[in-house]
Amino acid sequence: MPSKQQRLRGQDYAYALTRNASRKFAKSCHLSICDRGKRCAPLFLGLAMIPLRPELVEFMEPASLCRYSCTSKTLCKDVRDTKAWALLARAQMPCKTRDAVSDALSHVQSQVRRRLLADALSQETPQPQTFRPTRFEDFTYFVRFEEDGVVIWEGDLRCEFPDFFLRLDLRPVWDAIKRARSWIGMERMLTQPTDDDTEGTIATTNFLQRVNITVIAIRDQDEAMVSLGQFVFDDYSGAVGEDYQPYDFRSRTALFSSARFNLRMMASLEAVHNAEGHGGIDVLVLRLAHYSPEYVRNRLESEGEIGTCDESQFAYVLSYLAGIHHLARESALETIENWHVEAMAFSQYN
Repeated sequence: MPSKQQRLRGQDYAYALTRNASRKFAKSCHLSICDRGKRCAPLFLGLAMIPLRPELVEFMEPASLCRYSCTSKTLCKDVRDTKAWALLARAQMPCKTRDAVSDALSHVQSQVRRRLLADALSQETPQPQTFRPTRFEDFTYFVRFEEDGVVIWEGDLRCEFPDFFLRLDLRPVWDAIKRARSWIGMERMLTQPTDDDTEGTIATTNFLQRVNITVIAIRDQDEAMVSLGQFVFDDYSGAVGEDYQPYDFRSRTALFSSARFNLRMMASLEAVHNAEGHGGIDVLVLRLAHYSPEYVRNRLESEGEIGTCDESQFAYVLSYLAGIHHLARESALETIENWHVEAMAFSQYN
């Protein structure tokens, strides 16, 4: 277990070297001039003589290692030669190792599945295949937050408490982001009041329009992936003056489309504002909305949103897109098409 002094040296290694060397060798450093006349960063000649210690890399932060490698060409070469980024990646996210037992079990399961499939095909009348949709809890959700194309955070989340919608807890994520101070723009936005202030509303809108949220669902059983979409800011849905504010995002593309309707993912980023800096983002709520041009013509709606799919319908579509037996696809697709017929019939009475 590394001592407190070792951890301090690891975390502040590059920063301390850069700061101390800049003072010690300030007189001996020089500025290089690019061909186009732009000024480049100072090259600390004395610092280039300090070797990189690989045993301290695992205690460094990515930003510290980046600053260290950008100090000079010599240090950048040292970082490449020692494979420092690979050492740091292994320390922060160890690779999953598969033992011989797991490999053997996967091989046996694969052999069993292929034999069952061959047995079913050799029958004169193939047995009907039933489609059993998986649940929200049977998926892992890869979520990425971006601002102006720069990745702020990405990682895997689970749906621990499913209900009518798919809810992903962001409180641990926000704690990590706040500790790293990696999303200053969001921290600043959450300190703003939510009253009906035109200037504040414009500033919040301008910031959220630079934010993108990407979600990918991975089925745990077979690692099948479904791109739920990349979400862009759409509108406000909270009450004026309340600290709790849900911000609505919409997917740029439809999740499922047919000739008569399409199903599109919608997201709500639930946040809490606090003027003293104690706010945060709590939950990412995902729902599946049902749209149709027929509803626009019949009800003169501008967007044609018929309604929101319930939990069972959402899970059904998610399982269908992740992949099902080819003999069950026709009946599953017919089930999804019938939802639209029933929704249109119900809308005539409302």
